[in-house]
Amino acid sequence: MEHDHEALGAYTLGALAPDEARAVDAHLAECADCRREVAELTELRGMLDSVPPEAFLDGPPDDGELLLQRTLRQMRAKQGGQPRLARFPAAAGVVVIALAALGAGVLLGRQTAPGGEAQGPQSSVVQAPPGTRNGEVTNPANGVSMAVSLTPATGWVRVHAVIRGIPAGKPCQLLVVSQDGNTVLAGSWLVSDKGARDGTSLDGSALVDPNKVSSVDVVTTAGEELVSVSI
Repeated sequence: MEHDHEALGAYTLGALAPDEARAVDAHLAECADCRREVAELTELRGMLDSVPPEAFLDGPPDDGELLLQRTLRQMRAKQGGQPRLARFPAAAGVVVIALAALGAGVLLGRQTAPGGEAQGPQSSVVQAPPGTRNGEVTNPANGVSMAVSLTPATGWVRVHAVIRGIPAGKPCQLLVVSQDGNTVLAGSWLVSDKGARDGTSLDGSALVDPNKVSSVDVVTTAGEELVSVSI
């Protein structure tokens, strides 16, 4: 693939099919510009975590474009100039629009602490849906940790994961594993410097029966298992 900015936005959200994600992974391995863009899109998602979940419970906000502009201004002020995403609004728009469309499924129960660190479900703000399952583990072999919240839907699941301890530059995938051993891609990302330092907060979904989920795993695109949470 060439510099397909909309595909990078979908890649950041974990919305690509496995073969499409592999094509993006191959391109990222050779394109420093797109690696930087994916890192910035991931940071943009982190900044959008600060939007209160209840703001999305009734559907996408009417001022989605204003939200994008405010977020870009914050990034510009933080970086001391114009962010690259301001030059590629299509990719940034994919992230904002998709997050708004997912609504509570994306932001439900998530808050950002004053220091900017992603937090787990906050029951004092929004009660977790019935049937939500949580798990957390640290892999002693490599120090990678993951906290997972799995929310059931009708025949599929929503996944919220906070992953820490993965070095910057690693292309990773979030997989939902069923009891029969099948795996379904729930998201993929390239670990940014900020993600390596502070952890990565990721939301996704998988077409797996909620009653048949065995684990949620993080693996590299080369197949190296980094951490697995039985749930």
